Amino acid sequence: MIKNDGDIVEAFVRHHAMLFDHLVVLDHSSTDNTPAILRALQHEGLPLTVMRDESLSFQQGLRTTELARAAFARLGADFVFPLDADELLKVASRPALEAALAAIPRGQCGRLRWQNYIVTAADDTAQLNPVARIRHRAQTEPKEEHKVVLPRGSLADPSWQIAYGNHFLTRETAAGVETALTQDIDGAVLAHFPVRSQEQLHQKIILGWLSVRLQNPVDFKPVEAAASADTQFWHWRDLFASTLRNPRFSAADLQCFALALYVHKCRIDDPLPPMSLVEDPLPTPYSLRYTAPATDVALTSLARWTDRLLTRVGDML
Repeated sequence: MIKNDGDIVEAFVRHHAMLFDHLVVLDHSSTDNTPAILRALQHEGLPLTVMRDESLSFQQGLRTTELARAAFARLGADFVFPLDADELLKVASRPALEAALAAIPRGQCGRLRWQNYIVTAADDTAQLNPVARIRHRAQTEPKEEHKVVLPRGSLADPSWQIAYGNHFLTRETAAGVETALTQDIDGAVLAHFPVRSQEQLHQKIILGWLSVRLQNPVDFKPVEAAASADTQFWHWRDLFASTLRNPRFSAADLQCFALALYVHKCRIDDPLPPMSLVEDPLPTPYSLRYTAPATDVALTSLARWTDRLLTRVGDML
């Protein structure tokens, strides 16, 4: 499930077309050039199915679960990888991946840990592909995050659902929430590129936070209200507040945001523990054909999103 990922979606598709049999992308009402890029990649003949979700609110767990069930039922998938556009599978080869998947115990799901890639001042800003541009990652992940990988049969019981963020497979039981057992997929990790540029971050946090508030404006308070770091979506809220204070982000700001929110899992104003970065670039044996430089994408995307919202409001009057 993706939204306004025009800077990275082509890299995501081309990278995974070398590893997966088929990609199913649900475009959540993108208002940038993401739909045009996806159409071009389809016309090129890549193994890609594109679907569109026109809802204004963000219901990732529900939609991703529906997609996974459809992939098993209609495409005959052996495994489903619920990924975001900023997550690229890092593995030696397709045979190595197949061997690692075969080692997952029956009745369990696979688990991929994150390696967070971080913007630096040394990045070549002329390089359009963020996967090629952002070459450094955190040396360690003190608060590891994982994403679940689903084997065939894991969703046979309709009570199982992919949790928000695609981190776990869960279901409600009489005793409470049950989480499916998982095992690390040997030799494979997810290269995570959450913060890539000022334009990308503006678009992500402005539309992301407003979509969250639209989904539940009572529980998700405006940025003027106090909120703690244990509140769901607190990271989007913090970034939205920071953007309102000063929308100009330097490379140092972007690096700080990525380290705070995705590596150390702390507030962006908290002191950061020391963290070394190691150069470990992902191979990019492909060329981008449809990705264009981002210019004012956050402003135009916000305008289109607001226009759609007002249309929906008018339809209810």
